[in-house]
Amino acid sequence: MLKSRYLLLILSMFVFFSIFWFTQNLEYLSFPKNRKLVLFMNGSLYGYVSIKSLCLMLVFPYLIFSLLFSKKEQIISLVREKNRLQAYHKIVKETVIATLLFVVLYLSVNLIYSFIFLSNKLLITTHFYAGMLFFSLLLFFFYLSIGFIFRIIYDFTASTGKALIFGAFIMCIFYLVDWVILEGIYWTPLHNLNFFDLWLQNGSILSEVPFILISSTTLSFILYLLSSNIFIKKDFY
Repeated sequence: MLKSRYLLLILSMFVFFSIFWFTQNLEYLSFPKNRKLVLFMNGSLYGYVSIKSLCLMLVFPYLIFSLLFSKKEQIISLVREKNRLQAYHKIVKETVIATLLFVVLYLSVNLIYSFIFLSNKLLITTHFYAGMLFFSLLLFFFYLSIGFIFRIIYDFTASTGKALIFGAFIMCIFYLVDWVILEGIYWTPLHNLNFFDLWLQNGSILSEVPFILISSTTLSFILYLLSSNIFIKKDFY
């Protein structure tokens, strides 16, 4: 029964991403199949993998997916653990798995439909596959960070609804500050989401990969430490 629920959840997410892909790219499917089309369909400003989509449109679906994928948290099962950190690590494990599945499903949809509607030769020429591999690591740490933000809010408020709403709202604020107030001039962690667009434009930017991955993993680790500390100290009763 549990496996059926997970399969249904994964299938539903795949259908959702498929619909989202076509709503973002339908107008481009009639364009000539060339390098410019690949950039149009995978640009950082508009489209399926745009920063706007990642920060505004997909945060709430990610949080819902992560919440439905994880087991219901029960106090009695948490207090049975040897210590609170061990109990927290079980929660983190579920979040990591849910985040990995979310990112794999999200990018698999782009990979499948790009392969169908664009030529394989064109995707190879633009280094699409290699860029997608590095981009998957970046997105994993990006959404994992959002998962930790959700956890922090939840442990403060003890409300799933508030954590969902404020978690998505915080990402909206980050996006507005970065791209509206700062106008994208100054570097912020959100600028890492430009990676795939820049990769496709420049052929490959391997020199940028270490900095992007280090900054992304560092942010996730800091949020993990903050979240774990709040969980350990919170009152369950």
